[in-house]
Amino acid sequence: MRLCLLWLYLLVFAFAAPLGATAAETGKRLALVIGNGQYEAAGTLPNAVSDARDFGAFLSARGFEADVVTDADRSHLAEAMSRFVRKVGKDDTALFYFAGHGMQLRGENYLVATDARLASEFDVAAETLALADVIEAIEKKAKIALVFVDACRNNPLANRLNQEIEGATRSIATRGLAPVETDSAGTMVAFAAAPGQVASDGSGKNSPFTTALISHLAGPGLEIGTAFKRVIRDVRKATDGKQSPQILSSLALEFYFDPSLPEVEQSRVDTPAIDQKTIVVEADFRKALRINTPRICTLFLGQHQTGEQAILARQILNQLQPNPALGSGANAETRETGLGLSKTQRHDIQVALIGRGFAAGQPDGAFGQQTRRALADYQKFIGIGNSGYFDEQTAKSLGMAVQAYGNGLYSSPLARVYNPKDFEGLETDPRVLKAVACSPYYERIYGSFDGHLYVLMRAGLITRKSAASISKRCGGYLATITSEAENSFIASLLNKDPRLFLMGYDPKGPVSYKMGAWIGLIQDPSGKEPRGGWKWENGEPMTYSKWYTNMPNENKPGDDYAMYYAHKQGKADTKTQYVDTWDDMGESDGGYSFVMELQ
Repeated sequence: MRLCLLWLYLLVFAFAAPLGATAAETGKRLALVIGNGQYEAAGTLPNAVSDARDFGAFLSARGFEADVVTDADRSHLAEAMSRFVRKVGKDDTALFYFAGHGMQLRGENYLVATDARLASEFDVAAETLALADVIEAIEKKAKIALVFVDACRNNPLANRLNQEIEGATRSIATRGLAPVETDSAGTMVAFAAAPGQVASDGSGKNSPFTTALISHLAGPGLEIGTAFKRVIRDVRKATDGKQSPQILSSLALEFYFDPSLPEVEQSRVDTPAIDQKTIVVEADFRKALRINTPRICTLFLGQHQTGEQAILARQILNQLQPNPALGSGANAETRETGLGLSKTQRHDIQVALIGRGFAAGQPDGAFGQQTRRALADYQKFIGIGNSGYFDEQTAKSLGMAVQAYGNGLYSSPLARVYNPKDFEGLETDPRVLKAVACSPYYERIYGSFDGHLYVLMRAGLITRKSAASISKRCGGYLATITSEAENSFIASLLNKDPRLFLMGYDPKGPVSYKMGAWIGLIQDPSGKEPRGGWKWENGEPMTYSKWYTNMPNENKPGDDYAMYYAHKQGKADTKTQYVDTWDDMGESDGGYSFVMELQ
């Protein structure tokens, strides 16, 4: 079996080209077919080479000039690709086929050479071919670009590397390949299996996928989109439904491997129409795959609860988040916690209970025993139990709109760039939509705590003034921190990615420092130095602090702004040092990140 946990693949986006857009072939048919089976450090793939050879022979019989390359190391892969691209002209059809090990790293796909050892992430570029580069190189030159990727074998090198980089849990979800995008009107990318499935080697010398390609792509009069439906049907049948090939097609032209003798009636039988709802579900699933977080999978399942995509989304969610999400448990306390109620919301709930004659005590935004009793009595009165914990039913009865935002990490644990369009139709928290749309070129980590959204922005070397300006432009402000719990939550986001810190050695200390994100704490210059006059940028008084030992120290005049900070004496490695403390810095100082808060 070729183990292939491809939960980051695409579902069918568009099977058929528009009618009347037939490509009149005036150019050449060119193909590069690669089969890598004998890996030096990743084991042997039994059928990759025979798949490539037989598919190459199939293409040659259909008028393709096919270059078949087997067991290629990195230099031979590059040489073959360069040779192939040089031959392609603007009127040509170019086909690329790869059978062997593939992997993804940080959302990018790579085809692995036989000599790859992948000792670290810095070896990937030198020991693989980037799939995006292959697609771009072909589609930039050819009239029609066809890409067939059977790189869904279980790759021990990629699995180990992803575990080192992403962590043990998340690395499971990064097996297989990531989604690809293409804007070309003449490109189709086809994959051997759907997300979460196993690609079988089959009982013969070819995989079910290659067998079906050879059997159906050259059906007389079958346009490639129609032919691929038959490939999917046969592979599903051969694997008892365990494997389903998928395609991404942006072809605005029809392409036929064999244009003779159109089988019009048979085509009508085998190509049922895809309804609009199916297209929407598949588009939403592609978005969820690209975002690839437990939250977005949960939101997808909230809208699309049945069907193949829902099954795959649950598999993805189980891998991304082995334990139940906060707020998804059966008990009432957990459900209330999952709502992530702010202090203002709790105050409004108390006022609403008092207004209905239930003694909730002083409306102070804190749920003490008196508020719990009032909640329980009210719930019993309206006939929904008497847990004493707030939930959506209680909110509806009180006429209150409560978004189940929840507390915790919303994004990927590592800072990354998100496409705002991917969130459309899925994300329900307007603050998240605002957070990903503002300055979208910055990498970010974001999460919710007590009704507020916190966004860690990785911005290169940035001053406090610039960080505050960006936060304001985004509709927020540099974070205000008023409790140990709030500080711990923000620090938990910050410490997930060491790239958010500026680290170095100061011989004057001598200390090895670790400078983190800017926060919204500023000092009035008229305040008593070094501890006097501190307040939050949004106007709130300072009621809580978490200064590093002997800080603030007014190291130099104008050190009136706070950021996360810690250090170690002498020359030391601070990469794994956990930072949840602050230091005072100046306007000219810079850090690699800042914390933006959105209400």
